[in-house]
Amino acid sequence: MKAMSNRILCSTGTMVGRANGYDYHVIIENKDLPQADGFELMMLKAWYDKLPEVASALEKAGVRTPAIHFEKDIGALLGLGSEEDHEEGLRLFRINADMARAVGAEKAVFHLWDGRFSEKQIFQAIAGLSELYEICGSRGVELAVENVPSRAPSPLDNMRSIAEKYPRARFTFDTRHAAYLGQCEAFFESELWQARICHFHVSDYSGETVPGMWGVTRPILHPGEGIIDFEALFAEMPAYHGGTVTLESPVLGEDGSLDLPKLVRSLAYLAEKMKDH
Repeated sequence: MKAMSNRILCSTGTMVGRANGYDYHVIIENKDLPQADGFELMMLKAWYDKLPEVASALEKAGVRTPAIHFEKDIGALLGLGSEEDHEEGLRLFRINADMARAVGAEKAVFHLWDGRFSEKQIFQAIAGLSELYEICGSRGVELAVENVPSRAPSPLDNMRSIAEKYPRARFTFDTRHAAYLGQCEAFFESELWQARICHFHVSDYSGETVPGMWGVTRPILHPGEGIIDFEALFAEMPAYHGGTVTLESPVLGEDGSLDLPKLVRSLAYLAEKMKDH
């Protein structure tokens, strides 16, 4: 462990995916990844039938998971579907929260909305947060809603509404999402930055979105590979006291191979830039 005020984490999504059959053993094999203080565990649909097995294996191997990313489609079930979909979303949210407790995660990243949500649906999602905070709180996990792209209100406006309604609310700031909407500077200058941002995602992108999927920025690139000027971003960024910073840029090849040297280089770059913050 490095003596740093902010822990540098690696998303398990950087190395686990379809190309290697969503094999959680890959995390265990790389649990002592250089330049990383632990992992942000990306919850996957492929694991739902074996979560106790996954949690037990990670714990026995001594894998450190200070953060977890709840499965990304839960928010859509809660906010876009029928009453049955909403109940299914709550069921899956509880399962994700149980997994967070099982692996010792302190923070849970959550997509409360996505680019399909209307203004009315976003307001409804915010109104339903109290139950989600209660579920996470009972398991000792801090829920951190992420600045996923939304048309209107903007992610920053949504977070301000949440902060006003829920005084203890905390958030995840994502560079890629913020850059897509041109909101990096606005976040840095906002009252939320030091008081409410408790987790930080770093990745780059090409400037384009997936055709027909507004707000979905793919492929996810490493810092310096896309349009974000990270040198300027880190120079302009105020002090960050959230405690955890996650690299989300994948190194999983189509053949299942991992470019670990590239991953370590990006983690080292992130650690270097964050040491002054």
